[in-house]
Amino acid sequence: MADVLSTLRETLPSLLSWKALALVLAILSFKNLPGVWHIRLGYHLFINLRRHPTDAPFPTCPPSTNSSSSTKSIKSHPIFAPHSLTTHTSLWETDYNIHKSNSTYFSDLDISRTAIVTRVYTPGVTLISKQLDTELAKVSKEQGRENVGKKIYIALGSTYTSFKREIKPFEGYKVVSRVVGWDRKWVYILSLFVSGKGGKGKVFATAVSKYVVKKGWLTVHPERVLRASGLYPDVPIAEGITNKDKDGEGEGEEGVVLVEEGEGLETPEGIKENVAVDGGVVGEVLDKVKHGKAWDRNEWTWEQIEEERLRGLKVVEGYVGLDEKLLAEWEE
Repeated sequence: MADVLSTLRETLPSLLSWKALALVLAILSFKNLPGVWHIRLGYHLFINLRRHPTDAPFPTCPPSTNSSSSTKSIKSHPIFAPHSLTTHTSLWETDYNIHKSNSTYFSDLDISRTAIVTRVYTPGVTLISKQLDTELAKVSKEQGRENVGKKIYIALGSTYTSFKREIKPFEGYKVVSRVVGWDRKWVYILSLFVSGKGGKGKVFATAVSKYVVKKGWLTVHPERVLRASGLYPDVPIAEGITNKDKDGEGEGEEGVVLVEEGEGLETPEGIKENVAVDGGVVGEVLDKVKHGKAWDRNEWTWEQIEEERLRGLKVVEGYVGLDEKLLAEWEE
């Protein structure tokens, strides 16, 4: 007994030293250590990067070639397929209410949204940038010639988050994100924080974000980038619709919206401004996580993609209207 007590007296000081404590805290908050967020972001960007329009739409999970009839009704086109990020609440993310701090949701959203945007916008942004340099060199300064050679980039315009349930310390969860639709300027992404336990799991939070592609002060139409990425078909000639008819006035070269930074664009006619994200869509997104790989490019026509795009805009209509109203309130 005396030997045991003697051993404890010798080892306890080292176990309780500041170095040992720092090591324990670092392990419990590993995802928040300096540089770890950048590594996680870079990893998900790299594995979802598509280098050629004919590359697999699901770089990290190739689409299944065997689809059963039970999944047929919820097959998803690569543009609308969800991405799932699995993570947990670390000690560093726990606030004084002993649950995941609201501010830390956005660092997870950054990674999840980056994976989605990378998947659908590469290699389109690179190809479009080169095309625009050639096209803009032939137009006047007023039409955007000064943007020749400028960097093309994808920017987050705004985000809205609604918190439903708390996430407890060290509790695991998933961030499921997918593109729900786009208009002449913005691509809208719906994200869900859900438990990782069996079935659909419970929803902790929902978020809606919007992204824009810019080259200098010019806005690039989302459909042009999606088409260059090999994910969006040409408008059928039989439809009798041209880009000018579809997108309206206010554009220069095809797919380039001539507006300055900060100017808004109208959403399709019929979009209202007083409806929040439809709760029924949450379950649909979670269903597609399981069956999203089962798709057939030939089964998705331009009309079907357009129908899904417009349906998605109806889902986020409340967010679209709120964003514009808040800006107008400040400017008055």
